[in-house]
Amino acid sequence: MSYAVEITKTGGPEVLAKVSSDIPQPSAREILIRNHAGAVNFIDTIIRRGEMPKGMMPDLPHVPGVEGAGIVEAVGDGVDGFAIGDRVAWMGPIGAGGYGTHSVIGAPYVTKIGDLDFDLAASIPVNAMTAYHMLVNLGGAAAGKSVLVHAAAGGVGTMIQHIAKHLGMTVIASVSTDKMDYAKAQGADHVIDYQSEDVTTRVMAATDGKGVDLSLNPISGETLKSDLEALAPLGTAVIFGFLAGPPAGTFAEDLAKHFQKSVAVRVSDIYTYFGNRPDAFSADMATVFDLLGQGVLRPQIAALPISKAAEAHRRLEAGETTGKLVLSIDWGDLVWVKSHSSPAATRVSVWLWSKGSQTVLAQRMLCT
Repeated sequence: MSYAVEITKTGGPEVLAKVSSDIPQPSAREILIRNHAGAVNFIDTIIRRGEMPKGMMPDLPHVPGVEGAGIVEAVGDGVDGFAIGDRVAWMGPIGAGGYGTHSVIGAPYVTKIGDLDFDLAASIPVNAMTAYHMLVNLGGAAAGKSVLVHAAAGGVGTMIQHIAKHLGMTVIASVSTDKMDYAKAQGADHVIDYQSEDVTTRVMAATDGKGVDLSLNPISGETLKSDLEALAPLGTAVIFGFLAGPPAGTFAEDLAKHFQKSVAVRVSDIYTYFGNRPDAFSADMATVFDLLGQGVLRPQIAALPISKAAEAHRRLEAGETTGKLVLSIDWGDLVWVKSHSSPAATRVSVWLWSKGSQTVLAQRMLCT
């Protein structure tokens, strides 16, 4: 049975509803994936509330979910390196359908995961790719440099800390009082309680008055002003969210004030990279999953069954989570038979069916 959890209309978590759906088919350079897990992101809740920017709201009903993990069920023409039965993780655009049993994803945005747990793999693409792209491609991360991580206890913040420490950077984490121990456990060299301490003062003290080489900031609002104060000469601030609203201030009052430091301010939307440089994105995604396999990345996840999608949204919006929420799809005793054309495969399928197991005859994509 193929099904999905849809946003039927805008509103609270209760508008999420399970519906049956048809199994899509991949076009050229696409892969059909039978999802075993899909991750929950803030954008899912923003869409559900109907608060997307003008022109960006998808039509309803809409199946949320832009990342997941599962098993390749079919490949389109022109897809190399993937075969039916491969265990994979993926990242997709809005509309990729991660809250459903099946997703069709462009091949550059799929990567093999070996024996990694599906829930763990589903938690990685958006957060880790966002972190890696900002650190390496935009921020020039390198051993000996320093980075200020705002919202360091969140999913992206956690990945930033892990990758930055792996690269030999000094990590300064800014978190709320109740998240300080968590940030320390992720490897932060310095932890700032932004609720009771002045972030700029603490940064300057931690860097012997030099300032940080890089600030990664999903908060915006008034925090960009303090970032500019805290940046070292030739430092860079990267804004990747607006949790406190758009950046306050003006060029004349703020950037011009720090002109002689030659600082830079960048904005980052991971989907710009996703859409414009698919080959580079694919290579970085493979690197990120290598880091996961090496134990460099240690995502904190909480898994709920997909039937509890509404509860997952409630928890995320209430700020009750640390790390990443994942929705698990239980396929029961699903067994893959690579070919149905041989007598041996037919006998295996019949025997499995007699034992009460679902059998996927992969060559023809039949699920009985």
